[in-house]
Amino acid sequence: MRVYLPCTLPALATAVKLGELGPAPLTGYAVTPALTEWYASGDTEELEYVALTEAARASLRMLAADRADGVQAPARRVVIAAEVPEGAARAGADLEERARVRLAQAVPLTKVAAVHIDDVEAT
Repeated sequence: MRVYLPCTLPALATAVKLGELGPAPLTGYAVTPALTEWYASGDTEELEYVALTEAARASLRMLAADRADGVQAPARRVVIAAEVPEGAARAGADLEERARVRLAQAVPLTKVAAVHIDDVEAT
């Protein structure tokens, strides 16, 4: 199952040092049954784009929290796409975020399929 994990540049640097995304539990975004039901006319690619977009919004919230804590880092959204086993992600019941899932374990970097980072011009 493809899961999109919101991140920041400092958190990504930490993950690279540790060799995994964590600690658990992790909040991610994926094509969930609730998302599929809500967006009934969309194909898999469109649904994955919705999940990626939700993760990008969560990355913005993480950036704001970092700034409030005094962390100085470039204001660039980071979303990590990872493959996790079916059943590793539990879908949430939050109707505002139909794609939100919880991962009970850290994700090894070997499971990362892609890292999406805003261009410098996006800041």
